[in-house]
Amino acid sequence: MSKDFDFTTEYTIDKRFYAECYDQTSLPTEFPKAYLKGMLFLLFGVVLVLFELLPSGHVGWFFIVLSIIEAFSIKFKRTWWLWRQTLSLSTGSKVVFQVDSNGVSYKNLKNTRSIAWSEIDQVQQSDLGFIFHMGKQRQYVSKSCLNEEAIAFIVEQHAVSKTN
Repeated sequence: MSKDFDFTTEYTIDKRFYAECYDQTSLPTEFPKAYLKGMLFLLFGVVLVLFELLPSGHVGWFFIVLSIIEAFSIKFKRTWWLWRQTLSLSTGSKVVFQVDSNGVSYKNLKNTRSIAWSEIDQVQQSDLGFIFHMGKQRQYVSKSCLNEEAIAFIVEQHAVSKTN
């Protein structure tokens, strides 16, 4: 690939994009670990109610209800996240995505972000896209808006930037 490679495309941020982004980047929940906080809330609330440790049982019931809400937040995490994203102002906007020898950049009506190849710690490739890891941040790029040359260039350019 040549150093003066330049690829620009445009895509729309919609519910399908958000769903793909969530499915590709979210970490799976582990049963006992994910529900630990909810189980502790439940245990604390039950102890408060059963042993009448406070003059009013309202605090105990508050923790019991809080544990149920916590369980639902884990169970319906994807649905909740997608709903919040589709209500955002970015939904329906066009994004101009560019890949070149300097890195990748995103541009829409409100935001512009450029990521240099040297900033990207890891490029994780899946069947549907790329996940760029920059420290604790992750940025998703769908392959549906890329051509074969751009995909090959991203893989090659990241490998080159890590050897330097």
